[in-house]
Amino acid sequence: MHEYGERYMKALVTSGHKTVGLKEMPIPTLIKGEILVAPIYTGICGTDLEVINGNLDPDFVVYPVTLGHEWVGRVVAHGPDVTNPAIGSRVVVTGVIPCKKCFECISGATNLCVYFSEIGFNRPGAAAELVAVPAFLAHIILDSVSMETAVLAEPTAVVMQAFMKATPKVGAKILIIGDGTIGMIAASLAKTFNPEFIHMLGLKPGQAELAKKAGIDSFMTDPSEDRYDLIFEAAGSAERITGSIKQLIRGGTLLLVGYPGFGVMVPLMIDNVVNGNLNILGSWASTIASWEKAVSLMNSGELDLSYLVTHKFSLDQFAIALETLENALAPRGKIVLIIGN
Repeated sequence: MHEYGERYMKALVTSGHKTVGLKEMPIPTLIKGEILVAPIYTGICGTDLEVINGNLDPDFVVYPVTLGHEWVGRVVAHGPDVTNPAIGSRVVVTGVIPCKKCFECISGATNLCVYFSEIGFNRPGAAAELVAVPAFLAHIILDSVSMETAVLAEPTAVVMQAFMKATPKVGAKILIIGDGTIGMIAASLAKTFNPEFIHMLGLKPGQAELAKKAGIDSFMTDPSEDRYDLIFEAAGSAERITGSIKQLIRGGTLLLVGYPGFGVMVPLMIDNVVNGNLNILGSWASTIASWEKAVSLMNSGELDLSYLVTHKFSLDQFAIALETLENALAPRGKIVLIIGN
C-alpha cells in the first residue's frame, strides 16, 4: 500500500513522441475543492495510443501528460473545504472538468466548456498511484457494482452523451459500426431503448463472442443490404462513414463518435443527405448529466459491463498491456491496469 506521506509516486507518462514510461512524479498537492484518489483499475484504449503517438488534435493535449482517462478509484484525502465523498468511498470521476461559469456550462453543455480541462489529456490522468480531481465531479459507485463495470464509466458516459443527442426510438433498427469497447457499450446501452434489433459491423470475426454478450442480434464483417434508423459509428472508419449514408432510411441519423484520424477527409454524396432528410451528428466526450445517467444505470444493476474486461495487467506491465491493446487476438475487450485495491 502506498504511504501517502511520501513525496513521490509512480505515473505512466508520455511525451507524445511515441515514447511512454513509468516516471517518479510528485504527489499532487490538493487545492480548495479537490480530493485525492488512489486509482484501483485504469483502462487503456486506442485514444491513449493516439496520445502516445502524438496523433490527436494538438488543441486537446498538453505534453508531457500522465495517461489514464478511464478509471475507478478510492478517496484517500480531502483538500480544503471538502468533506464529501467520504474517505474510503469508491468513485468514478467526470473526465471533462468544466469552469461552471461560461455560457456553455450554465446551459448544461459542460463538455463544450470554453475553459475546460480533461483528465488524461491536458491535466494528469489516473495511470498513476494517485490523482487529484475536483470533488464535485466524483460519483460514488456502490459495492454491488463490479470493478470491471465501474472502470468503464468514462466510455459509458461518452456513449450516453451520444445517445442523448440522438435518442433511439422504440422499435428502431440500429447499426453499430465498430467492434471495440465503445461499440460494445453502445450495444448494451441501445438495448435499454427497446429497439427492434441491433446489428454490428465489425472488423474481427472473433469479436462476435463479445458482441453476443453485449446484446447484438447480428454480427457481420461485411456490410449488409439492410437499412437503418440509426447508425452509430464507433470505428473511425472513413470508408464506413461514407458507405453508411446509403444505409439510412429517409429521416435516419448517422451518429459519429469514432475518430478517423486528425486531418482525414471523408467524401459524402450531399444529394443523398439532402434528399434523404438525413441527420449527421457528432458527439464529443461527456457531460456531468451523461455521467449521472451512466452511473445510475450501473448502480441500479441495469447495466453490467463486466463481460467486457478481457485482459488485466499491473502498472509495471504497461508495455505488455499496450502491446496487447494493439495486437491481441479476438476476442479482445477492455484492457485494464490494476494499480490499487
